[in-house]
Amino acid sequence: MVGAGIAGLGAARVLHEAGLEVLVVARELGEASRVPDALLNPVRGKRGSVAPEAEEALEALWDFYPRFVPVRQGILRPVPEADRGAWKAKLEGRQIPHVWLDEGLYLENAGWLETTPLLHRLAEGLQILYAVVERLEGSTVWLRGGRRLDCRVLVYAGGASGAHLIGLGGRFTPGSVLVTREHFKQARSYGVYVAGHSLGGSYLPHQNTYALHQTQPHEVEWLLSEAQKLLGYRPEFGSSWAGVRYRLDKHYLKPIPGGYALTGFGSAAYFYAPLYAERLLRRLSEGSW
Repeated sequence: MVGAGIAGLGAARVLHEAGLEVLVVARELGEASRVPDALLNPVRGKRGSVAPEAEEALEALWDFYPRFVPVRQGILRPVPEADRGAWKAKLEGRQIPHVWLDEGLYLENAGWLETTPLLHRLAEGLQILYAVVERLEGSTVWLRGGRRLDCRVLVYAGGASGAHLIGLGGRFTPGSVLVTREHFKQARSYGVYVAGHSLGGSYLPHQNTYALHQTQPHEVEWLLSEAQKLLGYRPEFGSSWAGVRYRLDKHYLKPIPGGYALTGFGSAAYFYAPLYAERLLRRLSEGSW
């Protein structure tokens, strides 16, 4: 398993518990998944797009995450009155628990969690090698310094910074989170989101290649101005987090030479990771590896 973000650690945990031998190779624990707080959100963006496979993903994440950390239930989406008809139409026929309040759409079975405790809990008992991966050749992993690892099955579950290793293309979207002094027990999301000690979001354009991102002053101002619309005030913050989301074409589990790529979730990695960890296990159980 190459990568120790939520996709890699989640999959490694599921495979390990199924009795498979798993070695996780990563530069560091968490990598781009160390955003302070993560939403588990089935209804996306300002257009109210319902995530593909949302029902299955919700069932999988509620079966998985509460075994390791508390998951705070519920997300409030303060949708303007003029847009509610379109949102209701998209939710019609979908098995996603929700209720319309005066403030907007309340997603009862959505939620959020703190990422750092989760990542550490998932890593407990796993075999993890901290090293820099320089290239992949079939099921062989080449590390910095010339060391090689020959795997029975290679699973690339890294994110944006290592996407060049598998050459699948994709989009890279930089964004930032402000770590707020206030703690938001109730997650709210429209334009930006607040949950826990996080105020996050992005308006920056997609890129075709990965580049390290650092929070810029104009991002801070944008986040605070959007928070003013969402909350009615600009929350105080003490620090910031910056990262780059890697997005593929919704086919998050792809065959590659020597194994599989489990990557490209973009901002929905925490939402989909448990579902696709189970799918990876089924693929490996059904295959001739």
